[in-house]
Amino acid sequence: MKIAQMVWSSRALATIAIATLFAACGQSANRSGAAGQSQQQNRDVKSGHKAADTIDPDMVMAVSSARSSTPIGMKFVLSARPVVGTPLTVTVALIPAPDAGISHIHASFQPGEGLQLQSDRSLDINDPNAGSVIEQQLSVVPQQSGVLSLNATVVVDMEGGSLARSYAIPLIVR
Repeated sequence: MKIAQMVWSSRALATIAIATLFAACGQSANRSGAAGQSQQQNRDVKSGHKAADTIDPDMVMAVSSARSSTPIGMKFVLSARPVVGTPLTVTVALIPAPDAGISHIHASFQPGEGLQLQSDRSLDINDPNAGSVIEQQLSVVPQQSGVLSLNATVVVDMEGGSLARSYAIPLIVR
Protein backbone atom coordinates (compact mmCIF):
# COMPACT_ATOMS: atom_id res chain seq x y z
CA MET A 1 0.00 0.00 0.00
CA LYS A 2 2.93 2.39 0.59
CA ILE A 3 4.02 2.07 -3.05
CA ALA A 4 0.51 3.01 -4.18
CA GLN A 5 0.60 6.07 -1.91
CA MET A 6 4.00 7.10 -3.27
CA VAL A 7 2.77 6.76 -6.87
CA TRP A 8 -0.35 8.79 -6.04
CA SER A 9 1.76 11.47 -4.30
CA SER A 10 4.10 11.70 -7.30
CA ARG A 11 1.18 12.04 -9.69
CA ALA A 12 -0.47 14.67 -7.51
CA LEU A 13 2.75 16.71 -7.36
CA ALA A 14 3.18 16.44 -11.13
CA THR A 15 -0.42 17.54 -11.67
CA ILE A 16 0.05 20.57 -9.41
CA ALA A 17 3.28 21.49 -11.20
CA ILE A 18 1.65 21.29 -14.63
CA ALA A 19 -1.39 23.29 -13.49
CA THR A 20 0.92 25.97 -12.09
CA LEU A 21 2.87 26.03 -15.34
CA PHE A 22 -0.24 26.41 -17.47
CA ALA A 23 -1.44 29.24 -15.28
CA ALA A 24 1.93 30.98 -15.59
CA CYS A 25 2.15 30.60 -19.36
CA GLY A 26 -1.43 31.70 -19.94
CA GLN A 27 -1.19 34.79 -17.76
CA SER A 28 2.28 35.91 -18.79
CA ALA A 29 1.44 36.17 -22.48
CA ASN A 30 -0.64 39.26 -21.68
CA ARG A 31 2.16 41.12 -19.94
CA SER A 32 3.95 43.76 -21.98
CA GLY A 33 7.15 45.59 -21.33
CA ALA A 34 8.62 43.13 -18.83
CA ALA A 35 11.24 41.94 -21.30
CA GLY A 36 12.51 45.49 -21.74
CA GLN A 37 12.96 46.20 -18.05
CA SER A 38 16.48 46.59 -16.80
CA GLN A 39 17.88 43.51 -15.17
CA GLN A 40 18.20 43.64 -11.40
CA GLN A 41 21.34 41.98 -10.13
CA ASN A 42 22.89 41.67 -6.68
CA ARG A 43 22.05 45.11 -5.31
CA ASP A 44 21.41 46.84 -2.07
CA VAL A 45 18.57 45.22 -0.18
CA LYS A 46 16.26 48.22 -0.51
CA SER A 47 16.35 48.40 -4.32
CA GLY A 48 14.69 45.02 -4.88
CA HIS A 49 12.03 45.23 -2.19
CA LYS A 50 8.30 45.76 -2.54
CA ALA A 51 5.55 45.69 0.02
CA ALA A 52 3.89 42.27 0.26
CA ASP A 53 0.55 43.69 -0.90
CA THR A 54 2.07 44.90 -4.22
CA ILE A 55 2.94 41.46 -5.58
CA ASP A 56 2.03 41.08 -9.25
CA PRO A 57 -1.30 39.19 -9.36
CA ASP A 58 -0.08 37.21 -12.40
CA MET A 59 2.67 35.57 -10.33
CA VAL A 60 2.27 31.90 -9.44
CA MET A 61 3.92 29.82 -6.74
CA ALA A 62 7.10 27.98 -7.63
CA VAL A 63 6.93 24.24 -6.94
CA SER A 64 8.59 23.18 -3.69
CA SER A 65 9.09 19.73 -2.22
CA ALA A 66 8.82 21.12 1.33
CA ARG A 67 5.73 19.89 3.12
CA SER A 68 6.14 22.08 6.18
CA SER A 69 5.59 25.75 6.74
CA THR A 70 8.56 27.75 5.67
CA PRO A 71 9.87 31.22 6.51
CA ILE A 72 10.07 32.10 2.79
CA GLY A 73 8.01 31.50 -0.32
CA MET A 74 8.73 31.93 -4.03
CA LYS A 75 6.53 33.14 -6.87
CA PHE A 76 7.38 33.78 -10.51
CA VAL A 77 6.03 35.23 -13.73
CA LEU A 78 7.25 34.92 -17.32
CA SER A 79 7.56 37.88 -19.68
CA ALA A 80 6.27 35.84 -22.65
CA ARG A 81 5.57 32.31 -23.77
CA PRO A 82 8.82 30.32 -23.89
CA VAL A 83 10.11 29.73 -27.44
CA VAL A 84 13.24 27.79 -28.44
CA GLY A 85 16.21 30.12 -28.99
CA THR A 86 14.39 33.25 -27.76
CA PRO A 87 15.56 34.97 -24.55
CA LEU A 88 12.92 35.03 -21.84
CA THR A 89 12.74 37.10 -18.67
CA VAL A 90 11.64 35.25 -15.54
CA THR A 91 10.79 37.52 -12.62
CA VAL A 92 11.18 35.70 -9.32
CA ALA A 93 9.78 37.04 -6.05
CA LEU A 94 11.09 35.82 -2.69
CA ILE A 95 8.45 36.38 -0.03
CA PRO A 96 9.74 36.21 3.56
CA ALA A 97 7.20 35.51 6.29
CA PRO A 98 6.63 38.74 8.27
CA ASP A 99 7.59 37.23 11.63
CA ALA A 100 10.41 34.92 10.50
CA GLY A 101 13.32 37.02 11.83
CA ILE A 102 15.48 36.41 8.74
CA SER A 103 19.00 37.88 8.88
CA HIS A 104 20.29 36.70 5.47
CA ILE A 105 18.90 35.15 2.28
CA HIS A 106 21.02 33.39 -0.33
CA ALA A 107 19.29 32.21 -3.51
CA SER A 108 21.05 30.13 -6.15
CA PHE A 109 19.53 29.47 -9.59
CA GLN A 110 20.43 26.46 -11.76
CA PRO A 111 19.09 25.85 -15.26
CA GLY A 112 17.89 22.33 -16.02
CA GLU A 113 18.81 20.40 -19.13
CA GLY A 114 17.94 22.32 -22.31
CA LEU A 115 17.88 25.72 -20.60
CA GLN A 116 20.62 28.36 -20.62
CA LEU A 117 20.80 30.96 -17.83
CA GLN A 118 22.25 34.27 -19.03
CA SER A 119 21.99 36.28 -15.82
CA ASP A 120 23.62 36.03 -12.40
CA ARG A 121 23.17 32.65 -10.77
CA SER A 122 22.88 33.91 -7.21
CA LEU A 123 21.37 36.59 -5.03
CA ASP A 124 22.39 37.61 -1.51
CA ILE A 125 20.30 39.84 0.74
CA ASN A 126 21.38 40.92 4.24
CA ASP A 127 18.78 41.95 6.81
CA PRO A 128 15.68 41.88 4.58
CA ASN A 129 12.82 44.08 5.73
CA ALA A 130 10.03 42.10 7.42
CA GLY A 131 6.98 41.80 5.19
CA SER A 132 8.74 42.97 2.04
CA VAL A 133 9.11 41.10 -1.24
CA ILE A 134 12.48 40.69 -2.97
CA GLU A 135 12.34 40.54 -6.78
CA GLN A 136 15.04 39.25 -9.12
CA GLN A 137 14.86 39.18 -12.91
CA LEU A 138 16.55 36.28 -14.64
CA SER A 139 17.22 35.87 -18.35
CA VAL A 140 16.98 32.35 -19.75
CA VAL A 141 17.15 30.94 -23.28
CA PRO A 142 15.39 27.63 -23.98
CA GLN A 143 17.60 25.40 -26.13
CA GLN A 144 14.97 22.73 -26.88
CA SER A 145 11.22 22.23 -26.78
CA GLY A 146 9.43 20.38 -24.00
CA VAL A 147 9.03 20.90 -20.27
CA LEU A 148 12.20 22.55 -18.95
CA SER A 149 13.01 23.56 -15.41
CA LEU A 150 14.75 26.46 -13.73
CA ASN A 151 15.71 25.31 -10.23
CA ALA A 152 16.33 27.49 -7.21
CA THR A 153 17.84 26.76 -3.83
CA VAL A 154 17.14 29.31 -1.13
CA VAL A 155 19.10 29.32 2.14
CA VAL A 156 17.64 31.43 4.92
CA ASP A 157 19.66 32.38 8.01
CA MET A 158 17.60 33.08 11.13
CA GLU A 159 18.31 33.48 14.80
CA GLY A 160 17.73 29.76 15.44
CA GLY A 161 19.88 28.50 12.55
CA SER A 162 19.69 28.07 8.79
CA LEU A 163 17.07 26.48 6.57
CA ALA A 164 17.33 25.48 2.89
CA ARG A 165 14.43 25.07 0.46
CA SER A 166 14.46 23.92 -3.17
CA TYR A 167 12.04 25.25 -5.77
CA ALA A 168 11.33 24.42 -9.41
CA ILE A 169 10.06 26.83 -12.03
CA PRO A 170 8.64 24.77 -14.90
CA LEU A 171 8.68 26.15 -18.46
CA ILE A 172 6.72 24.62 -21.35
CA VAL A 173 8.71 25.47 -24.47
CA ARG A 174 7.36 25.23 -28.00
